[in-house]
Amino acid sequence: MQSLVSVKVAVQPSFKALAVRTSVDTSKSGTREAWRILEEQLQAGDPRRVNSDTAYVFIPQKEWAEGVQTLWVGLAVHEFGEVPPKLEPLTIPETLCATVRVHGGEAHMNEAYDAMFWWLQESEEYELNTGQGVLGIEANRLSPVNPFVIPYSQMDLFDYDMLYPIRKRRN
Repeated sequence: MQSLVSVKVAVQPSFKALAVRTSVDTSKSGTREAWRILEEQLQAGDPRRVNSDTAYVFIPQKEWAEGVQTLWVGLAVHEFGEVPPKLEPLTIPETLCATVRVHGGEAHMNEAYDAMFWWLQESEEYELNTGQGVLGIEANRLSPVNPFVIPYSQMDLFDYDMLYPIRKRRN
C-alpha cells in the first residue's frame, strides 16, 4: 500500500485522565455529548487539569477486531481528587505505540486509519496490543478549533495523533 501517511513508533509516557464513557453511534454525536459532560464536571481552571490544549479519545484496543463500541473522552489531570459524577479515572501506563498524525479532511483521516492498520498487519516486528484494559489514544488538539463542539457532519479539519499500543509480534 502506497500512502503519504507515515507510521512511527514512539513511547507514550504514562498519565492520568478523567474521562466520560460513551458508545459509538452512527451520528458520531456520542463524543460531543461526552465532551459536554466532561466540560461541565471538569471546568477550565480546575487545578487538576494538565493541558487544556489537548483532549483524548480512549479506545479499548480489543474492540478493533469486532468493531469499536466503547469510547472515553477525557482530559489529562495531575491527580484524580474527588471524581465528579459521570467521570471515570483512567491511568494510562507508559507504553510503546504506533503513531500517525492526522491533519486534514475526512478522506485524509480515513487514509490515516488505513495506513495504521496496514502497517500493523504488515509489520514483522510489532502487532497491536489487544490485551485486557489496553487503551488506544487519539490526542485531539483543541486549538485553533475544538472538534468536540462541531457536529461531525460539519467537520472539515481533523487534527489529532493516533497512539495505538503495540507489542513485539508473537510468532
